[in-house]
Amino acid sequence: MVLKNKVSSVEKIYQNIIKISRSKFFYLDYGLEDSFETRFDLIIFHAFMIFYFYKSKNINNSSLSQMLFDHMFSDFENNLREMGFGDIAVNKKMKLLIRAFYGRLSQYSKSLDLLEKEDDKSLLEQTILNNIFKGNSSDNTNVSMFAKYIIKNIKKFQSISEKENIDCYFEFIKFG
Repeated sequence: MVLKNKVSSVEKIYQNIIKISRSKFFYLDYGLEDSFETRFDLIIFHAFMIFYFYKSKNINNSSLSQMLFDHMFSDFENNLREMGFGDIAVNKKMKLLIRAFYGRLSQYSKSLDLLEKEDDKSLLEQTILNNIFKGNSSDNTNVSMFAKYIIKNIKKFQSISEKENIDCYFEFIKFG
């Protein structure tokens, strides 16, 4: 029964990530390109906040974060197949996505560590610019909004327990 509840929670957490990542305001108000790559980056951006919660709280024994990772990449694989990619192409693309995922997690982690240690958000903003905006934002206000957003959500997640976060499916604070 506990595993079934975790699976249900993971599905609902992932649906929250998908719902917020597909929000029209990212594309209409912030000028993001509506593409597979941008949606991937927004999903990773939001999932990172949850993974960072587990890292920052030193909760290493939780299967939820692993289940979320597995569920997320299973969904990516299914989407690639629905887009018409064959087995060989899916395998190659999945390797690239996993490598990109770990690279982004590393960069976001480093940038938040720098922010925490030196109160310097320049690396965080550069990471957001590179990943979310693909280096193409002429408006630093948009990048700054994303930095504030990730900081607010991480603080929110850290301010409550794992159980409370799971019970509300790691609900994100409204963007902006």
